[in-house]
Amino acid sequence: ALVLAGQEAEHAPKVRIGLGGYTDQFSDATGTWKGWTANVEWFRDSSGPWSLALATSQRPEGRGTLATLGEETAFGDWSWIWVSVGSGSGDNFLPSFRGNLDMSLGINEAWSLELGGFYNRFRDGSSTTILQAGPGWKGKVWSSTLRLQQVKYDPGGDSNLGVLFDLRWGADNFRRWHSLRLGWGEGVLDALQTGGSLSVTTSTFYGGGGGGGRGWGGGTGGTGTTGTTGTTVTTTQWVYPSAKEALVGFSSHLPFNDHFALRLDVSWGQRQGYFTVWSGAIQTVVTF
Repeated sequence: ALVLAGQEAEHAPKVRIGLGGYTDQFSDATGTWKGWTANVEWFRDSSGPWSLALATSQRPEGRGTLATLGEETAFGDWSWIWVSVGSGSGDNFLPSFRGNLDMSLGINEAWSLELGGFYNRFRDGSSTTILQAGPGWKGKVWSSTLRLQQVKYDPGGDSNLGVLFDLRWGADNFRRWHSLRLGWGEGVLDALQTGGSLSVTTSTFYGGGGGGGRGWGGGTGGTGTTGTTGTTVTTTQWVYPSAKEALVGFSSHLPFNDHFALRLDVSWGQRQGYFTVWSGAIQTVVTF
């Protein structure tokens, strides 16, 4: 999803709260993932909000909760930066530390350079690093970004490349908007796994870039253990399947009035030769 900065100060609400839930249904033995989400945003001025987000994750292998604190700041005439830090508790599939940086460097009123950097470290010492870069375009109502993405897994040093394309209708984050996301390549689904779901982001209500968690089918140790999605784990190295992945996601923000809205998300993903996954999420948003 796209982040469009520059809310007008006189129209920006002081507080926005969202509560909801999600579910992911996998076609293989990965099973069902589900959980609930809670977000609070505080708009102190026109440059962007402070945001606190919580997302629980219940999986066959255990449960966990991810907490994220972020802030968006506008600078210059057409640029903004989003920075957040987070930490997971519970089972090891959530990162013990997460750092996100999402940046839009405006070239002019319409065109920009979109950059992203995301780092996740887990309690067993493994980590994922995600880098994104590409052009962005913003019109009066329509906007889009195209990003090349690299995901690096450590230990082992495996690296995957993918492409993400976002198209959005709606220039105001508090009014009606719709967003389409398409992804293709290797590591796309791993990179977008945020807090346990393909459809849930713990950055902001309107989606502040990627910043994924550990890849599906990952494990926490043991020699020669094979995960349900083809991931092989050893005591010294993580080996991820070199398989093409595809993603189609759609999000809508549907306000009923100035105080109440619904956010709906649905996504489909596939790792060729391993699984398909359907993901859905719903969130009630209240503005004060």
